[in-house]
Amino acid sequence: MDFDLKDRVAIVTGGAQGLGRACCMELAKHGANIVVVAREAEQVTAGRSRPHAPVDDVVSEIQALGRKAIGVTADVRDKGQVEAMMERTLSEFGTVDILVNVVGGSWGETFKAGPLMELTENDLIEAYRVNLVTMFQCSVAVVPVMKKQGKGSIINIASIAGRAPSPDSPAYGAAKAGVINMTQSMAASWGPEVRVNVIAVGGIETPHRPRWSESSAAMYTAPGTSSALGRLGTPEEHAGTVVWLASDYAGYITGECIDANGGTRR
Repeated sequence: MDFDLKDRVAIVTGGAQGLGRACCMELAKHGANIVVVAREAEQVTAGRSRPHAPVDDVVSEIQALGRKAIGVTADVRDKGQVEAMMERTLSEFGTVDILVNVVGGSWGETFKAGPLMELTENDLIEAYRVNLVTMFQCSVAVVPVMKKQGKGSIINIASIAGRAPSPDSPAYGAAKAGVINMTQSMAASWGPEVRVNVIAVGGIETPHRPRWSESSAAMYTAPGTSSALGRLGTPEEHAGTVVWLASDYAGYITGECIDANGGTRR
């Protein structure tokens, strides 16, 4: 057994930037062919705009490594677009071996983050749509293929916000707690063919999220609240955990939540 993912097909949602892009690149470096999925920016209604990168740049970088890659522009909150994503994947590659559900966020164009008394019903519903419904719909879409071929790995991205009280982002924390719990239900329901695991990540240093990086940097260095490593994590470090969970080295790991937060004390 090793980390060789040669000729395996991986779908990565939110794959055009940040952690998603890092997952695409690390999986490709270990031999996988990649379906890069990302959505276009949308009009702000009840939140604020998020950065969005096109899929083409990541596809070109993967192809430069000698791996096959396609880009799919899709909003995975929408079931029809998820189905179209699967049709395109099967048309191009004939199968799917790995799914990485990166899509998520504590705020977006359709909802805001904030303390409980500042939230509306819409904020809660939209936080669940972005973080939990997307993961559910994409996972349900790939499972029949994985079950038929007798093997598959789904890796979900959650957050330390789903592992402890999150007074500043309670809707996000509740949604990520749902991701963790549903991961365990998926693993129990879809084994032995399909392994399903989740990573609860801490703060991530990315150029596309300066607001998060600046606030997190203060949190991680404040007395009594710092991580044991004293810094934010990098996308590549978390992508390494994804590669391990996708590989045969993690063949006996399912239904687990991997805490990857630098030893953060909350």
